Amino acid sequence: MLSPRSRQRFMCFAGARLGLAIFISAPALAQPTGPVPTVSAHTLQASDAASPVPPLEYRSVFADFPRGVEQGGGNWKAANKAVGQFQRGHIDLLNWEKARATPPKEQP
Repeated sequence: MLSPRSRQRFMCFAGARLGLAIFISAPALAQPTGPVPTVSAHTLQASDAASPVPPLEYRSVFADFPRGVEQGGGNWKAANKAVGQFQRGHIDLLNWEKARATPPKEQP
């Protein structure tokens, strides 16, 4: 005779096993019940390496990619020289902007 606690565990495991069995067998229910119709000519054609195949259409993923604000190519050497004048990086750029800034107009 099983104790109430053992009986409860048995029922729990039995339910789990039943649920697992249903879960595992569910894909089998999705299979067709009758014979699957096949056309031997199509099967033979698919197995032949020399069978005709439609050409693969290539379309670049970058075809519709935005090109940016500037459409034309600039003079990269001049741009490199202009950036190269700031030897210490951002601090030189800030000093350059400060030197070129116009003093604010005084309000009356």
